[in-house]
Amino acid sequence: MTHRSALCLSVLIAMPTLSACGKNKRDSDNPDVAAAYADNKYEEDIVTARRRKDYEDQGTAIDPKTLAAIEDTIKTVYLRDLERCLEDEMGEEGTRFIRSVFTVQFDIDTEGQASGAKILDIWEKKQNAKGGDIGEVDPSRLKGCIEGVIAEWVFEPAPEAPYSHTYRGQVGEAF
Repeated sequence: MTHRSALCLSVLIAMPTLSACGKNKRDSDNPDVAAAYADNKYEEDIVTARRRKDYEDQGTAIDPKTLAAIEDTIKTVYLRDLERCLEDEMGEEGTRFIRSVFTVQFDIDTEGQASGAKILDIWEKKQNAKGGDIGEVDPSRLKGCIEGVIAEWVFEPAPEAPYSHTYRGQVGEAF
């Protein structure tokens, strides 16, 4: 018998309520722990099998894999649409050095069709050839283009319930 085994055995003999030189099993496995707090100020906070609160329906959830697929589709497929909008803006402004950051919200139905795009925040800036900002540009044309192209987007897999998605994007030479 090793020294450690002998020590454990002597502790078990001296204190039979301890199990395997660990914590007191009787305290941790007591099914009536909540009963000890009955009729006190914490009673409303204790949930037991006898007293169960029913919650109203929280609505249909969307699978996290579906949400990840939506973000992935935007970044790998539809980002090119947003870049084309900026390229059109560059042509209108007569420069190849423009960048923009925007936040757009749009709905996706259970068929995967996007609609109702609305720009929540946008800025657009001209840059010099080294990437430094040299002036702001009115973003109204870019805003209209972004909202228009999103109306053509379709997502697969489609969300299990109608879903409003918010996307923060950036396009331009400096990114």
